[in-house]
Amino acid sequence: MGKVILLSLLIFSTNLAAQTAKQQKIGELVEVMDMDAMVDSMYSQVEGMMQNMSVQMGVKPDEKPIFDKYYADMTKVLKTKMSWQKMQPMMVNLYDKQFSEQEISDMLDFYKTESGQAILKKMPQVMQASMQMSQSLVQEAMPEIQAIAGQLGEALKKSRSEAN
Repeated sequence: MGKVILLSLLIFSTNLAAQTAKQQKIGELVEVMDMDAMVDSMYSQVEGMMQNMSVQMGVKPDEKPIFDKYYADMTKVLKTKMSWQKMQPMMVNLYDKQFSEQEISDMLDFYKTESGQAILKKMPQVMQASMQMSQSLVQEAMPEIQAIAGQLGEALKKSRSEAN
């Protein structure tokens, strides 16, 4: 019985050491990738999208103080609810679940290179441009989507009235 317990403890401690090593590598990867700066960049992108809201909403110059107050409130919520302090443990957990220790090691090796660092520096601009492109495409598709949603609403209304 004692041997079984000893063997179980040995297996458990080996697993724990492996997890700890992987977690350490993920922590290093987070630093090498400068993820907290990426989050700051994300704030800038979202703030840009929120500023576009004023144009989309047709905010007039005399309404700008009203918009600015709500914009400040939205920004505060965003920075509170999506702080790096809150995101960091979730990102570590995400990387831990999605990538093996070898994949984490390989990413670390790559992102430490000159090319890896160049990609990390350019990625926020690439992501921002792709978000803008996507937003533009969604806006272009919105009238058709709204028309289809209207048709769906009418079809459901008709089906419900026939059922009664």
